[in-house]
Amino acid sequence: MLGVLHVLAVAVAGLFALIVPAVLFAIADGMRDLALSMLLVGALGVFAALMVLGSISGFRRPLGRAWGYLALVAMWVLVPVIAAVSFKTLAGMSWIDAWFEAVSALTTSGATLLSRETAPQAILFWRATVEWYGGFLTLLSIIHVLAPGGFGGLPAGDRRVITGNAANMTVDLGDFREVFGQYLLVTIIIFVGLMLAGVNGPNSAMLSMIVIATGGFLPFEGALENHAGPLAQLVLAIGLVVGTISVFWRRRLLRAPKQFFTGNPEVVVIAAVIVVVAVLYAARLSSVSGGAPLVPIFIEGLLASTSLVATSGIESRPGVIALWPDLAVLMIVLVGGGIYSTTGGFKIYRIVAMAVHSARELNQLIYPSSVTNLHFGKEIIDETSMRAIWTYFSLSLLIIAFTAMALTFEATDFEGGITMAIAFFSNAGPVYEALIPPSYVTAPDNHLWPQFQAMPVSAKVTAVVAMTLGRLEVMIVFAVLNVRYWMSR
Repeated sequence: MLGVLHVLAVAVAGLFALIVPAVLFAIADGMRDLALSMLLVGALGVFAALMVLGSISGFRRPLGRAWGYLALVAMWVLVPVIAAVSFKTLAGMSWIDAWFEAVSALTTSGATLLSRETAPQAILFWRATVEWYGGFLTLLSIIHVLAPGGFGGLPAGDRRVITGNAANMTVDLGDFREVFGQYLLVTIIIFVGLMLAGVNGPNSAMLSMIVIATGGFLPFEGALENHAGPLAQLVLAIGLVVGTISVFWRRRLLRAPKQFFTGNPEVVVIAAVIVVVAVLYAARLSSVSGGAPLVPIFIEGLLASTSLVATSGIESRPGVIALWPDLAVLMIVLVGGGIYSTTGGFKIYRIVAMAVHSARELNQLIYPSSVTNLHFGKEIIDETSMRAIWTYFSLSLLIIAFTAMALTFEATDFEGGITMAIAFFSNAGPVYEALIPPSYVTAPDNHLWPQFQAMPVSAKVTAVVAMTLGRLEVMIVFAVLNVRYWMSR
């Protein structure tokens, strides 16, 4: 149990330590009262975490496999509750709205209840920072707990690049440095690119944090194109691509580009999907724009394409994502991107594995004695992994179905409920807003396709559960809820 407390305390300390840049923004804007409030919230959060760490520092803090799973679930359930205190205190939100905001930020879902037109820039910067931190926690969760546990058929092989082993779960903070360093470095590179593309400093900082976390929170009111021109949109698209691919392969993108593509078929599939979808979006944009220049049109299509594959939901202007049929958009979002990335959805690795496994089963109907090994590139997919993948897939579909049913009863019609359920489960909240029919956009209080602010409390709680389950890869929650196991210990 002390190990669980240690993980929670470290996560909370890291979260509130990141409030310092937001405090500086408040001071720069002359909002000293807000800066003092933010500083007090951050100081209290860090102080409480350090008190817990100090009180358990003299004791052994073992964290085996079972307790590691419990620590991960506890972190994704409790840290958003603690983060909600900051939104309640600083933004004046209700407790339910603050909880929804914190969960959406940490799970990189991008849905927001903040009024971006009236909220101080320091609050918006804090919201973007929380989303960035959530992306970092997502990578740590996958690398150090979910992959070693094999949840949902996650392969553990690439994990040895950082930890030196493939299957043993570790919680050594020293192992986190490389992930954090790479995550921070890519964020800085995107920030510099946006600055060179003409985006102002604050927006460049917030957008760079959002795209590397593959989030969808835009820190301003209005269309993206009003704040970021075609060159900046290209930088954002590249940032989303980097956020979509496996964290283990990002270094090879610069060091060995040829090996980057030839050694990892997942990257090839992601690149092919992005290019095809981008071209199709560009064709639709060209047909409705009446002869606009092709280069900006293609960049808009590329941004829409990378945004969907990255489960972000960012679009250059309202209506771009909705140029494709809703079903096609939701299918792309539901699949998602790379297996070791901050994207939501099923992940391309699992979809390919299920396709290969299904093809082998069909082949054995004709050749019952044939023996075929399953593999995706150099990754061997054994029967245990396939059972885990199919179980994950089935549970995910059930959760989406129950979430859609609950949202249909609580807030929307059937189509809106399905769209909202997939968007929340895939951690792509803005996709729902992008697909709201135009006739409902002008009526935010409608009861068929309501905007997030108009959702009833019960629907917001349902959304919180769906976002959390989507980020936790579903199966680990059921493992932790095994009451018989815990009672037998």
